Amino acid sequence: MLTVLSKILVIFAVVAIGFFCNKKGILPNSAEPPLVDLLILVISPCMILGSLFSRTLESDTLPKTLLVLALSAGYFIFAGIISFIMKRFMKHTPSKDLGVMMVIMTAVNSGFMGFPITKAIFGDDIFFLIVIQNIILNIYFYSMAIIQISYGSSDIGDIKSSLKSIINPNIIAAIIGLIVLFGSINVPAAIKELVDMLGAVTTPLSMLIVGIRLSNSNLKAVLKNSDLIFAAIVKMLVMPALVFLAVNWLPISSDVKLLIVWATCFPTAVVTVSLASKYGRNATLAAEGIALTTVMSLVLLPIAAALLSGYYGF
Repeated sequence: MLTVLSKILVIFAVVAIGFFCNKKGILPNSAEPPLVDLLILVISPCMILGSLFSRTLESDTLPKTLLVLALSAGYFIFAGIISFIMKRFMKHTPSKDLGVMMVIMTAVNSGFMGFPITKAIFGDDIFFLIVIQNIILNIYFYSMAIIQISYGSSDIGDIKSSLKSIINPNIIAAIIGLIVLFGSINVPAAIKELVDMLGAVTTPLSMLIVGIRLSNSNLKAVLKNSDLIFAAIVKMLVMPALVFLAVNWLPISSDVKLLIVWATCFPTAVVTVSLASKYGRNATLAAEGIALTTVMSLVLLPIAAALLSGYYGF
């Protein structure tokens, strides 16, 4: 448990450095967009490829892959139902903003934050499973999340355009990696070294970006929104607890159980802001939800990692 906590503290120390560098102008706000593009378009896909290229097909790989796909899909359906119920308790939120609240309670940042943190704490086996989980996550963003965020409106946007957005560099990398894995394709050593070298940058770069974003968040204003605090509590505490109770009794391997619960512990995904903006919803509220849940994750993720690693023996 102490080993897990020490790894988490090192990771979030990088967040603090990003926060400090932004305040001092070393990493100004103008640096964030190109850093995010670099991370999403180049670095993160290399991390995915590096992990999948380093694996060999074993007898339990396919069943675990199918289980993670099925359980991840089940999570988003389950979380969507819970968020729909919970929105009824939000008496101070305009009806046109309830869809944003539902996505805040459902979406998880298990890619942007989840990849580097999972790899650093739990290693390649669990990281492989969270890559699989992100395939379903991306499908959620451009299907169910659009319906949620458009709650109360007859316009759910350009579905064809949204479905095209599923094909992003991370999904492409995952598909290529799975083809290599299940096809037992031998990747040249030079390519493996290249993607490993670039992929190693994912953790520090992503945490620096989180620090920059937190530095620009007006948390005092956020804390005045009681409905948003309620949504954040549902997202960061209620959802993981319910998922744990739902999957812990299943007759499946402990690593799959750990991954499914662990993936729900991450804050609201940054993509929520883009979706809100694209479909004419409250993007400011979405950004505030991301900021609040991210701050909460600085405390809750180390606790969740320690508890889950101890409980499941990792």
